[in-house]
Amino acid sequence: MATRALSISRLYGLERDRLRMIARRILGDPVTAEDLVQQAFVNLLGRSSHAEPPPVSQAYITAAVRHLTLNHLRNAKRRGEVALDDAALAAIPSPVASPEDTVIHRAELKRLLKAIETLPRRRRQVFVLSRLAGLSYAQIAGRMGISRNTVISQIASAMADLDRALG
Repeated sequence: MATRALSISRLYGLERDRLRMIARRILGDPVTAEDLVQQAFVNLLGRSSHAEPPPVSQAYITAAVRHLTLNHLRNAKRRGEVALDDAALAAIPSPVASPEDTVIHRAELKRLLKAIETLPRRRRQVFVLSRLAGLSYAQIAGRMGISRNTVISQIASAMADLDRALG
């Protein structure tokens, strides 16, 4: 949990300005844009206690900010506060990554996969089944013949190992 909070905090430091610009372009209001970016991170942090929390990634948090921003616009329009015009819609960034982003993401993915390969065998299996295959902790426990608490412990250890390996 502490490792996840640290990862979220690190992501906030790296992505806050970029996300704020996205939200500001859509809304035209820097104060509300800042509020919505903060809300996206608060929501992500609040979901850390779930059995299977959402990923801590640039793509996930970007989508979350876009979602919150568009919902804010829709709600404001319903209340008669703003008009959702073509210019605002055109300012919404495309979910398709640029070629540069694709190269960067591929390099990050290769680095992550190498780090996963260095995990001890059982820890790696538990991590892959949870985070890549999407199995629940109970499903992993049943499949591997271990307790749910062992699954949770192995996931936490894997996350800590990966956090150290990826810096």
